[in-house]
Amino acid sequence: MTGYLAVIVLALLLSGAGYLLYSPRVSDEKRIHRTGYPRRNGADTEAALAKVLVLTAAVGGGHEAAGQTIRAELEKAGRSVAMADGLHEISRSLSWFLNRVYCNQARNKPGSLAAVFAVTSRRAGAAAVRFTTSSLFANRLLKVISEEKPGLIISTYPLVTAALGHLRSRGKLQIPAVAVIADYGVHPLWVSPSADLHLVVSQRSAELTEYSGGKAAVIRMPVAPAFYSAPARGEARRILGLPNEAFVVLVVGGAWGIGDLGGAARCAAESGAYTIVVTGNNTQLEARLEESLGSRDNVRILGWTQDMPVLMAAADCLVQNAGGMTCTEAIEVGLPIVIFDPIPGHGELNAVVMEQVGAALQVNSPEELQTLLKSAVKRETSLPAPTQEAGAPAVSTVLDPLAAGSDVPGTARPRRVSRLRPRPVLASVSLLAFLSWLAFAPAGVAVAAKGFRADVPGYDPSPGEVSLGIRVTDPATAAAVESGIRRERMPATVFANARASEGLRPATELTFGVAEEPGPEGSYLPWRAKSQARAAASEIQLNTGAPPGYFLPATRTNLAAYAEAPSHTRLVMPGKTGGTPSPGLMLVDTSGLNPEAARQKLARAFQEIRDRDLECVPLAEL
Repeated sequence: MTGYLAVIVLALLLSGAGYLLYSPRVSDEKRIHRTGYPRRNGADTEAALAKVLVLTAAVGGGHEAAGQTIRAELEKAGRSVAMADGLHEISRSLSWFLNRVYCNQARNKPGSLAAVFAVTSRRAGAAAVRFTTSSLFANRLLKVISEEKPGLIISTYPLVTAALGHLRSRGKLQIPAVAVIADYGVHPLWVSPSADLHLVVSQRSAELTEYSGGKAAVIRMPVAPAFYSAPARGEARRILGLPNEAFVVLVVGGAWGIGDLGGAARCAAESGAYTIVVTGNNTQLEARLEESLGSRDNVRILGWTQDMPVLMAAADCLVQNAGGMTCTEAIEVGLPIVIFDPIPGHGELNAVVMEQVGAALQVNSPEELQTLLKSAVKRETSLPAPTQEAGAPAVSTVLDPLAAGSDVPGTARPRRVSRLRPRPVLASVSLLAFLSWLAFAPAGVAVAAKGFRADVPGYDPSPGEVSLGIRVTDPATAAAVESGIRRERMPATVFANARASEGLRPATELTFGVAEEPGPEGSYLPWRAKSQARAAASEIQLNTGAPPGYFLPATRTNLAAYAEAPSHTRLVMPGKTGGTPSPGLMLVDTSGLNPEAARQKLARAFQEIRDRDLECVPLAEL
């Protein structure tokens, strides 16, 4: 497709320019190679051994929370600590992408994350991602390192860890680099074989780190001081105004408010538990849950809150989607954890490992969750408190020998893994593969819709609203469909090819769009598709008196379809075909149907919309 060629050119330009522009000047690189930052005297070196640079990322809330708690513990131990957003330092655009697009995918289309997780679960896939991002952006970290002059660096975000490992392996960074992994399930992408140490929360986590080629040490992950001094249950309930005798369930979805919080809340409320839902900064979810559940006496909906220590102290159970730092905080408080609907990919891995080590209990369906909570409410089942790794040392205890240049006692020996050391051209290949996938996957539409604010009707519909689209390929059928829509007096959009447009007539109450014609299998040519779409647009304008406003691809909607859309048309994304109508663009395909069969199919679609009590709106308002 034409879009594919554009992606190839874009990938090569980006990776080539990035590799050249993001490399430091030769003189700086030689100087950094010797010392890790500009040359300093002996007094400066001695002072730097007591200073730590913590690099985080503002992706969700867990990475920054981990950085803040580690900072507090190290400062309590007498070290000077500086913090910076490492992801922002290596690439502002990458930071923006992960915050905006990844957040949207995790909230609205979490299944799309599973494919990325599967690819990077293989060591080769993880190594390719690490190498690509590090080759393009790692040298940018040298600026903040040079300014802060630390004796040790800690990273709480995987791509920052990869960049530090890249600098270590190439001799550009001469001070230790340590990664912190708060999740129990350690994914290969989070491990850099060139990092000096990975701080993990369990022995099983250390084994997973070792399998991916990293060196690990188990620690007792620190949490915010308020969790160590949380009030007793009775006092916490008095502060929050909760009934003393109730079984209280706390439902949390992290800073982004992701996961099926509504489903978990309904299960908890219907089990008889007093249910508190924390939606984080997901204000839309907070409003929806307030509307659907807020009237219940045993439900309380909260948005972003600083009262998590008191809420956890007051609760009998935490229902979570396997977020790392939230679970760590609950474990410190001794609050039983039930994992429900974990995030596909890394959330599911974390849930499995947490259950293996006795840190949480996982349920696999709403029915199982409700049954478990009903039993707990009746005091028939006692939910076990989570267990911690016995004898795990504090972070400062583990880092002291590393900062002094000694080996850390009790660290896991990494498995020998051949490191990926390809030439810079492979960075282009890796980036090309990613951008090619982005061009043909629905995730690419998320980038356009959310990242660049492109208007894609049907991509992110409002709850309760549906728009009807009808694909027509025959002139007589097109005429029958048009008259049927007029009789129903409901808004609809007719998508026609050039032939079907002959049966259309001017209609102010209708909108029109171009339906791309699928080519014979094995003979599809993008320039021919573009030409046919333009011809169809001209015929529709000729017969209806108005240019078509929308473009319906022959297959699924993706970024590559933008290249085939006629000028001044908007790409649309239909919902699932068949089954019960749901919010979004409901497409009725009349291809191959005679006029009477098309009328009947259209009438059924209108009736289904009424039966589901959905509001049928024009496509422009969806």
